[in-house]
Amino acid sequence: MNYSASTDPELADWLRSASESAEVPSFIRAVAEAAFPADLPKCVLLRPVLLELKRQRPRVARVS
Repeated sequence: MNYSASTDPELADWLRSASESAEVPSFIRAVAEAAFPADLPKCVLLRPVLLELKRQRPRVARVS
């Protein structure tokens, strides 16, 4: 299995919601969108930032 931010069990749902939500600031949306195609070395670099953003905004409105 290839590891990516979109397959990370701790981040996948939050990333999907953050990348699609109009409720979050554009910076968070852009970082979430950028995380999806990131390969393993970039995921290792991004993961601490993504976890901190998730900690700061744990509830991201889901797009229906």
